[in-house]
Amino acid sequence: MKRWTGGGLLVLTLSLAAPSWAATTLAIAPGEPGGRLDRELLSALDDRLEARDGPGALRILYLEDGEVSTAQLRERLARAGLDDVARVILLHDAGVSAYRRLEDASPQPSRRLVAYGAFSPLNRQWLRLADAGHLDLLPVLFRDLSWIRHGSEARRLVGWVAPGSPLLALGDALLDGQQRLDALRVLGRDTPVAADDSAQVLLALPGRLQRRLAGDLLGGGRGAWCLMPEWLADGCYGGVQPETAGVADGLLRLLGEGGEATAPASPRLDYAARGQLSASLRDEVRYVNVPAAEASRRSLAERLLIGALVLGGGAVIALGLALGVERRRRRQRERFGFDALTGLPGRARLERRMQRYLSHRHPFQLCWIGFDLLDGLQDSLGAEGAREALKRIAKRLRRTVRGEGYVVRLEDDVFAVMSFLQADEAGESPAGMVFAERLQESLSAPFHVGNADRLLLPRIGIARSTDDKTPFDMLEEAQGAARQVLRGGQRRPRELVAEAVAPEERCLALAESLAGMTSEQLAEQLTLEIEPRFLLADRRCCGGEFRARWQHPRWGNVPKKELMRLAETAGRRALLDRAIGRLAIECLASSGLPLVVASGGPHSARPLWTLPIGVAQMVDTAFIDALAERCAALNVPTGCLELQWHGAELGESWPLQSAIRYCRERGFGVALKGLTHTRQALDAIFRQPLSRLVLEPRLLRGVPSDQSSILMIKSLRDMAKLGGRHMTVTGVASSEQLLAIRGMNFVSVQGPLLGLVQAPEALAASLSGAASPQTGGEPGEDASSSMARGENAHSRVAGGGAEEDER
Repeated sequence: MKRWTGGGLLVLTLSLAAPSWAATTLAIAPGEPGGRLDRELLSALDDRLEARDGPGALRILYLEDGEVSTAQLRERLARAGLDDVARVILLHDAGVSAYRRLEDASPQPSRRLVAYGAFSPLNRQWLRLADAGHLDLLPVLFRDLSWIRHGSEARRLVGWVAPGSPLLALGDALLDGQQRLDALRVLGRDTPVAADDSAQVLLALPGRLQRRLAGDLLGGGRGAWCLMPEWLADGCYGGVQPETAGVADGLLRLLGEGGEATAPASPRLDYAARGQLSASLRDEVRYVNVPAAEASRRSLAERLLIGALVLGGGAVIALGLALGVERRRRRQRERFGFDALTGLPGRARLERRMQRYLSHRHPFQLCWIGFDLLDGLQDSLGAEGAREALKRIAKRLRRTVRGEGYVVRLEDDVFAVMSFLQADEAGESPAGMVFAERLQESLSAPFHVGNADRLLLPRIGIARSTDDKTPFDMLEEAQGAARQVLRGGQRRPRELVAEAVAPEERCLALAESLAGMTSEQLAEQLTLEIEPRFLLADRRCCGGEFRARWQHPRWGNVPKKELMRLAETAGRRALLDRAIGRLAIECLASSGLPLVVASGGPHSARPLWTLPIGVAQMVDTAFIDALAERCAALNVPTGCLELQWHGAELGESWPLQSAIRYCRERGFGVALKGLTHTRQALDAIFRQPLSRLVLEPRLLRGVPSDQSSILMIKSLRDMAKLGGRHMTVTGVASSEQLLAIRGMNFVSVQGPLLGLVQAPEALAASLSGAASPQTGGEPGEDASSSMARGENAHSRVAGGGAEEDER
């Protein structure tokens, strides 16, 4: 009995004395032992884990400035007895990359992972595939850049990263105009230049190498803002920086639950640098390194207040009443200019901010947002339902904008967002339009109001700042553009079109002018351009799509979509198609564009130049015969010309097999663009003798972030492969979309990332110039491949940056 009692006591003593390895958490962090990087964060994690799991619950493994091989990491884990640890916290890209290589060598499926601050696209994708938690710093970085732009009122923001930084792979995202970086430079390689209109921002992690390289930037009299709080000790001004306590709590929560979340952050500023921040924002930040004299002055005021409270009952009551009155007045002053229901700023604050940016000539755009069904919702659900809808709209706007703009409630059911543009995009901003389309997509989703999902039908008008505009002018212009959205029928953001101020008069005049013209007269006023198309395999140009513009002597430029709509309204679509076909064949005969390409490998293909026509002309054999005769007269092979019509012109049933076969017999290719519903897609792929299918740009907007868009495109691709159909993706505008499309094994692509719409002569010159020996291309490389590589260098920078980071 004594032996059993003694053995039980020994086991109990050992279990209490030794830490439980099942509860041990491993943290892999960059930086040398004892370094400043993440020291406060690791200390906060240690305190929380020790309180929960007991002493020794957190073990830290440093990577010695991020450089450690897989074999060394495995050896160090074995030496520390951490091979079987069940929970791992990975800090920054260095920790994620090191552990990812270890997992690839010897997978451990039972481990629970969470990462903090991974910027590399390769690491972010691996974390999603591994179902690991991720506390994301990228939204904090975007918010930091926007806050610095607003607070410093600098005309240019210059970001600095360390050599080999994963942020280089995000160069396109940081420079695309939404996040408002004007330049991205490398510490130690580029020389800082002092400029009154520039603000420097440190984006690198504060490791030992980075601190040494940033010494010239911080100590050269220029000064810099920063993302990480560790830089404050080196003399940076501050910025929107992560909160240590909140980051520690978030990591432990995600370690147990998984998923993704944004790191909590708040503005922080060195007290000596408060002059670098605009006065309107100084009361909203937390100061560090406050001088002792200032701190003592504040503490003295607090002591005097306490002494006054202790004087007596009457004095205490009087002082309390006075403080209460002052507090109420201060709250009223703070609420002045803010909407009580949504908490958003009002029109007065928006106009003051707009006037300040107009005075300093900072380019920005204003999005006026109205909802067509909000009044009807108030009629059906009453005032309480309308208030609930307004709150949900404000919440969704804040979540969508995320610090990239200034959200305002103008009046009852009207909101506005003021977003900021790069200086070189003040005239025409693709980034600004992308931002507006993102707002449109978010607000077009149903709102859950009154225990049901309801569509509110938003419409967005856009106005962009110029030197001669006032805030009132921009508000009126944006509201007028929103009215044009309502009249136009297409629910997409748009700017105010000056000619559309009197749309009935203009449309009537253009339709009458078009009705009285011959094909030859119209052809003299038309201008053709080409959007090139490229093979994904080797980026060779494999043709392009013709686009027509009508330059009217009185009413000015009429773009392609409006021209097609006018021709349909006036009953002159056949006239327009004949004129465009005539110009396109003459262009192919005289501009020097390639018409025949010999077979040269598995990815070679003859170039196809696409001519958009209407369905009525597709079934008109006389129209097809006239095109073929024109090609024969100008010695243009019909095999290089492709006829394309839009799926929106078709109904549920479209028996066009005989017409398509006739076109194919005459040598023309036949393409369909814009599959509008599932039955039409199946019919096009499996029943119609088409040569090519074209996916519209709107199908690509959600790629690669929206999984439903990816699944839709993949399903169309699989059906096309099953039916033996060639499919082209259009509207590729980012390197991430290009990588996603390349992974889906499509054959050809179009879009602004690969080649912009240009004149046929310019495209022909680019092709012939790229094919000449002086271009320095590789032996055997064709002209369009060299041109595509030259035009798309920035897309390979983004894709190659991740590979370089991996190496």
